[in-house]
Amino acid sequence: MEFFEYRNVVIENPNSLEAEAYRKLELNIRMLGLDKDLKVLQTTSPSPKDGKTTTAINLAAVYAERGLKTIIVDLDLRRPKIHRAFHKANDVGFYDYIVDDKKIEDIILKGEGNIDLILSGERLSSPHIVLQSKKTLDMIEQLKSIYDVIIVDSPPVLSVTDAFVISKIVDGVIFVVAFNQTKKDEAKVALEQLQDKKANILGTVFANVNPKMSGYNYNYYYRETEEDEEQ
Repeated sequence: MEFFEYRNVVIENPNSLEAEAYRKLELNIRMLGLDKDLKVLQTTSPSPKDGKTTTAINLAAVYAERGLKTIIVDLDLRRPKIHRAFHKANDVGFYDYIVDDKKIEDIILKGEGNIDLILSGERLSSPHIVLQSKKTLDMIEQLKSIYDVIIVDSPPVLSVTDAFVISKIVDGVIFVVAFNQTKKDEAKVALEQLQDKKANILGTVFANVNPKMSGYNYNYYYRETEEDEEQ
């Protein structure tokens, strides 16, 4: 059982260097979306504990802080984390929408900081198949008509195929690696796999960086370019 504490520094410590780094992340995404719609964003990583869920909840807090109607959808159906991050019981969520035909409004919960949530609910068998269903796509389309920003927390790339499936129904992917933790080879393989699946990778976030380290922000975000890929 996991006891990791997911900190939402944007809410808990809004004047911190860490919170400001997440605001810079949001600004970079906003600049990338000037000429195209980036409304549905996916967070993923090469491996577990790389910081994707922490990135998802803090980025959501920045959008909510800006007054945008924001929801986080936990589609890490095998190892869900969002309920723990917001200290909620994982009693109702995506499972109930898929299996029990619950309406969208019946599975949305209120989280901290004006952030709405759709949790995973009970475990689903064969989640990669469910994620490819028309019903899942319909859910995302319904949410797009209600919310300004939808952040989808998805499984790590190297664990299961779910992240690739989800990348097909979002507008962009935020790839998260943990500073001094994620293995370089794993990050490279995961990134290449996403690229092979034609995912729209917006850039990479370095998590777990000490904000007091010279030359680094807490979560430094950069845009992949063709020149970067060739280096």
